[in-house]
Amino acid sequence: MSNNKKESFKEINVERLNIVDPAGKVKMSLFNQDNIPPVLMEGEDILPGHRQKDPISGILFYNQHDDECGGLIYGNGKDGNGNETVSASLTFDQFKQDQVMQMRYVEENEERHYGFSIFDRPSTPLPELIKEYENIQTRDNNTGNQQEKLAELFKGNAERAFMGKNNNGEVTVHLNDQNGNQRIRMVIDEHDVPKLEFLNAQGEVTFKLPPE
Repeated sequence: MSNNKKESFKEINVERLNIVDPAGKVKMSLFNQDNIPPVLMEGEDILPGHRQKDPISGILFYNQHDDECGGLIYGNGKDGNGNETVSASLTFDQFKQDQVMQMRYVEENEERHYGFSIFDRPSTPLPELIKEYENIQTRDNNTGNQQEKLAELFKGNAERAFMGKNNNGEVTVHLNDQNGNQRIRMVIDEHDVPKLEFLNAQGEVTFKLPPE
C-alpha cells in the first residue's frame, strides 16, 4: 500500500493533533486545554506538571532534537474575584533555552496590556539550569545563600526591550540593560503627551525631554 495517498476532509474534530515528519518525530502539535503537551527537551518532560491546568489552547513547535522551540497559545478564565482574564502569546525560543521573542496580549478586570518583547537568555541549556536550581533548593537551607546562588544561576535572563501599550493607556518603548532595568523610556501618555526619559540602574530619571 502506498504511503503517498492523499485524502480530503471537509471537517475534522480532534482534541489534539500532532504533525510529524517521515520518521514520526512531532514537529507541531495543535491542542485544546485538556490536552496540553509537556515542556519537552530532547523528548523529555523537563517541567512535570507545568501549565497542565492552564486555561489555554494553541500550537507548539518542535525542532529536530525533539525540543519545544516556540508556540502560539491563547485562552481565558476567571481570576480569584471572578473577573474575566484573557491572554494570547506568540513566542520563539533560543536553541535549548526559553523564549527570546514574544508578542502578547493580556486583559484582566478590564485592564489591558499588549505588545512585543525581546529577551536575553544564557548559553547554558534550560534542562541544566533547572537541574541546578533543584540542587540548590535541596542542598542549601539558608534562604540568603539560596537567593544569591539562584541570582547567579539565572544571570543572563532579562527582558531587553518592549514596545506596546501598558495598563495605564500609555503607548511606550522601553530599552533595558543586561539586568532588565529600564534605561530609556519613550512614552505617549493617555493624554497624547510625548516624553523621553533616561534612567540609571536604580530606576532614577537622569534626563528627560521635554524638561520639567
